[in-house]
Amino acid sequence: MPYLEILGVGNQAFTFIFVGLILAVGYYFHAFKEEAGLFQRWLAYALILIALLLLVVLGSSVKAPVVFMAHHGIIVPVILSIIFIFNVAYEIILHILYILAAKKSSDGSSNLIHFIVLCMLYLVYVGLTFAKNDNLIDWNIVYINEFVLLGISAVLGIWGYRKRSELIGNQLSFRPLGGYVYLVLGILTFSVLAWVFKNGNDPLMDTFEDTIIFSHLGFGLLFFFYVLYNFVGLLNSGHGIYPVVFRPVNIPYNLVRFVGFGIVVVLVLRVSYLPYYQAISGYYNGLADYYEYIEEDEKAETTYKIARQYASTSHKHNFKIGQIEYNDKNWVESSAYFKQANFKRPSVQAYINRAQAQLNASLIFEALFTLEEAQKDFPDNGYLLNMKGLVYERLNKTDSAFIYFDAAARSSTSKQVSEIALVNRLGLFAKNSIDEELPEQASLNNKSVAYQANYLALANRKREFIDSISLNSEKIPETLTYNDFSFIFNYTLNKTLNNQAFEADTLLGLTKLSQNEDFAKSLNYAISARLNYSAKINEAYGYIYSLENADISDAGFYYLVHGFWLLDQKAYTKAAEHFKKAADLKMSKAKTYETIALILDERLYEAAQVYNKHVVSESIAADYLNQDPLYQFLQGNTQKLPDSFLYLWLRTNSSLQPKEKDSLENRIKDSPFFTLLNLKESEDHIIKGNYSDAKEILTKLNIPTQEEGLLIYQNNLIAALAALSKDDELVGLVEKSSLSIYPYNYKLLWDCFQEMKQDNLDKAIEMIEELGKQNAFFEAGVLLASQYLNGQDETEKAYEILVEASRLNPNSVEILKSYTLQALRLNLVSYAEDAYEELGSLLSTEEWTKFSEKYQEIAKELNERPW
Repeated sequence: MPYLEILGVGNQAFTFIFVGLILAVGYYFHAFKEEAGLFQRWLAYALILIALLLLVVLGSSVKAPVVFMAHHGIIVPVILSIIFIFNVAYEIILHILYILAAKKSSDGSSNLIHFIVLCMLYLVYVGLTFAKNDNLIDWNIVYINEFVLLGISAVLGIWGYRKRSELIGNQLSFRPLGGYVYLVLGILTFSVLAWVFKNGNDPLMDTFEDTIIFSHLGFGLLFFFYVLYNFVGLLNSGHGIYPVVFRPVNIPYNLVRFVGFGIVVVLVLRVSYLPYYQAISGYYNGLADYYEYIEEDEKAETTYKIARQYASTSHKHNFKIGQIEYNDKNWVESSAYFKQANFKRPSVQAYINRAQAQLNASLIFEALFTLEEAQKDFPDNGYLLNMKGLVYERLNKTDSAFIYFDAAARSSTSKQVSEIALVNRLGLFAKNSIDEELPEQASLNNKSVAYQANYLALANRKREFIDSISLNSEKIPETLTYNDFSFIFNYTLNKTLNNQAFEADTLLGLTKLSQNEDFAKSLNYAISARLNYSAKINEAYGYIYSLENADISDAGFYYLVHGFWLLDQKAYTKAAEHFKKAADLKMSKAKTYETIALILDERLYEAAQVYNKHVVSESIAADYLNQDPLYQFLQGNTQKLPDSFLYLWLRTNSSLQPKEKDSLENRIKDSPFFTLLNLKESEDHIIKGNYSDAKEILTKLNIPTQEEGLLIYQNNLIAALAALSKDDELVGLVEKSSLSIYPYNYKLLWDCFQEMKQDNLDKAIEMIEELGKQNAFFEAGVLLASQYLNGQDETEKAYEILVEASRLNPNSVEILKSYTLQALRLNLVSYAEDAYEELGSLLSTEEWTKFSEKYQEIAKELNERPW
């Protein structure tokens, strides 16, 4: 009570008040209200206890006062429980006697031998349990469960206590008060045991186990001899001695209590006061639990260590200290504590934590040995099999990992464990790019977040779009767990496979929360990927640029990814720059990708230099180079090139002689790459405004139905040409359902054109602005947007689109030309002149002359315009 500081009082005042109240109520019922029933009496005491509890809850200044009382005041209930255990310790022998000698045998046969045999069997079995607990034997037999033994004794004790009340009837008769006292003590004892088991306080469990065995052995043995010494003759004559068992002739009954208690003390001394020390350890464990409950972690750790000093091999405090060391990333110390926790009472969780700590310390084989040891104690345990699979996965033993994950899923009776194993199996397939069939999608919505996350990861590896999983933004927790993050990340990436529209607001909000700092970069990458593949290229590149410049440790990955995106956009110069940066940061194959980007940018000499240096640095064998089409391409050995590289040779060699060009085209004439070459040529004509040449090529092509990719490409180009040239003949050739969204949003371009044709002015302007601002590398879309906005006298909007496009895509000559003319139209002469000069070095003489005529024409119109 003083420690609770009720109403600021730190002395025993409230203790004396409540003790006084209880005594006063008791005296009142004894002296003035003798006729009061038990209900009134119990109710009075209950009201006093409720008042005490309310005063503690409302008036104490300590944190969690009820929990404080429960843990700090456990000593008294434990002592009362031990008294109860002593009191019922010989009930089983007493009831053996009841069964055999409740009344005189009808035939006068002896009960002595039966009594001796049954009692000796019971006492020997209790003795074997004692020997096993004391590590004297380790036989493979079923031992008595101490708490089952106590339960049986407690139930039998109801009748036994009524029988014993013959001895103390004057002081505490069984009816009615004695019976209630017994029930209260029994309820208290089993409540204490429930509390101990709930908290996993195994030192106290050990104390109770030893107390039960020691008392049943000591008191039981003495009661056995008491019966024999007093009633051996009567037993032998078959008389019913049970009614007079507590009316001894030779040895008084109280001697059983004293000597039995003496035997218990001897047994305690024999084990060096171990039950006492375990009880003290259990008490400190309780205090540590309280400190942990109120989040005073340092005090909790110190108190657990004090508890460990009294019982160094017990599970609870070793496990708790191991957890603390684990959270502090002291892997070796943590592993040692978890090992000690398993000394007497091994647990699956302690084995798993120990193995995980060893894995974190890169002691992979030690973790494997730990799990081998664990399987001896817990064979076919799903958690252990699953953990073993994870260890083999760390060792890159994919087959072994799969076997253990599969075994965990099959052998476990727990649905949760089975699903964990299935989750890890999916993760194994995804990580190692194993071509495993995806499970049916029908049951996905009933699966855990972790399962769905790994399912999506495998689907992403296999590039399969999953439409049966949905993400409700309202149900996303603000503080993400690793499973939440993995699900959102893989879900977001999976949606890129179908180029679905995307708004980044929800995920952006998550990245800005401090508690999600560990996931912020990966979420920003997922956002940029989703924006990129939903055709919002300008916005996506803003995020990926930030990631490239955030942290040098993973910048190489982002440079590499951005390089691939730039290749898709035909921004080959920028792609080569990004691959070079990725190569400088030691990203695998980045040099090869840089070489390809340089080739596509028609910088063949630089490409050859880069690849030759790569060949020398990697010491690539000559035999391999003879079979390497990229190396042969750069060496100019066209005879050794496959059709794909012949197509590349024709696309990137502007200096080819007509005869050589015709010869190479003839070699690929029957290949899809010849069709692709024509489609690329028509696309160049569209960008340059040579619409008639583009139309001639596109309408003459006859592409087989099996070449689906080429048909989609042709359809995209026809749509772009029809929109830019406003050719009604081409409009009828467009298949709207086949129009692509990525890498260029031809679908939006076509929708804009349809709105323009129907003169839906407001809708058309809104959509055309979106088209112009989406993707600076979609030259047809940017040019269409600027043309239409100029036609609607929205010259400022057209200029904004062209400024942004020329900034993000500075290598596009056509966009730069449009920007130059637009700046001139808005009388931004200095900007126009700078761009005009830049174009002088980029255009051929013929192109420059043609463009200069248009430029001068607009300049003249401006000069003639009245102010």
